[in-house]
Amino acid sequence: MLVRKIAVFSFTILIGLNTQTASGFFGSNNIESVGDYLQVILPAYALGMAVQEEGWEGVRQFGYSFGAMQLTVELMKQTINAERPDGSDNRSFPSGHTAAAFSGATFIHKRYGWQRAVVPYMLAGFAGYSRVHANKHYWHDVVAGAAISSLLTWTLTSRYSNYQVSASPTSVSLGFRTDF
Repeated sequence: MLVRKIAVFSFTILIGLNTQTASGFFGSNNIESVGDYLQVILPAYALGMAVQEEGWEGVRQFGYSFGAMQLTVELMKQTINAERPDGSDNRSFPSGHTAAAFSGATFIHKRYGWQRAVVPYMLAGFAGYSRVHANKHYWHDVVAGAAISSLLTWTLTSRYSNYQVSASPTSVSLGFRTDF
């Protein structure tokens, strides 16, 4: 159990240190700050759910899907060089904050069902809104980040079955009398 806790803590730190947060974790206003937090909280929450499973399959799938999303987003940012609305740099497309938030929400959806993902999806949508509100992204950057993340996560994640099927022999009495 200690090994799991250490693994979760370490992976959560890695999520928090992704390249989108390297420029500063706290935003200049409350909406921006909430978006900054959500890009870390949603994937960490999804990872926490995976850790509670029996075995490491959920953690492995989360790691692959989150890693693939991060790599794809970073490669696109480096290749496309789209200027941000505020002119601060050329890393606007796609939105990494939104991609990270939707990675967590989509993982929860695919692995545990849509009922458990409704609130995470709403929060991920707010994270995307916060990026436009902060003048860091255009709407198409946010939509692309959500789409890329959701597609990769949906593809690399399978449904979790937390029940076990077992069969055992039983005798069945049909209630017929044989002692006339």
